[in-house]
Amino acid sequence: MSSLFYSGSGRHTSGAFTVTMKDGAKLAKRLAKLENGGEVAIKRTVSDFSSRAPAWVSKGIRQHYGVDTAAIKSAGPQKKRGATHINVAGVSVDGATLEYKGRTLTPTHFKMSPKKQPKRKDRRRILIPGQALRNPTEVANIRPPYPYQITAQIILGKKSNLPPGSFIGDGKAPAIPFQRTGSGRMPLEAIHTLSVPQMIDGRAKETIETMISQGLEQRFENHIKQAMK
Repeated sequence: MSSLFYSGSGRHTSGAFTVTMKDGAKLAKRLAKLENGGEVAIKRTVSDFSSRAPAWVSKGIRQHYGVDTAAIKSAGPQKKRGATHINVAGVSVDGATLEYKGRTLTPTHFKMSPKKQPKRKDRRRILIPGQALRNPTEVANIRPPYPYQITAQIILGKKSNLPPGSFIGDGKAPAIPFQRTGSGRMPLEAIHTLSVPQMIDGRAKETIETMISQGLEQRFENHIKQAMK
């Protein structure tokens, strides 16, 4: 089976981001002029992180993965005040950690196609030689199996085929895909793929870190300018 998919129950994973600031030496010169205003600027920046970082994380993930925003939102974040400390140019304040938790997702969250069992073709008349029919030339109306390939866009812009033998369960769209893991019709296992924390720590990691870093620096600059007025 592709490394993107596995059959079985969902697996819990987690991941977290903490506030980080760069260019401490550069900031030190500016903070020295602000006295208490510097600490206020950092505290406000930490507050901005708590409120704005989820949007940056979501945007960063969706630049690399085809996952829907609802799945990202459901995975977190859980805000933890004081979970870490931020030290910028000698000024230390309580930080914030955004922790994402969630199970591995089913392909239904990744633009899966089709979203439900395709309609079978109409019954057609097929010769069945060797059957116990009164007339060897008789035909029977049967509904032959209708094979279909399930795809999902786990990596943005790239369709991935679900493993051979995958099929979509009954139910309203989007219906969960399954795979038989035994030699017979049972047992059945749901097919899962990546979790939100795995995506955060995977292809999207560098993009998210850059977005957070740039976003925080911009917010910090704004708060410093306000403190200097």
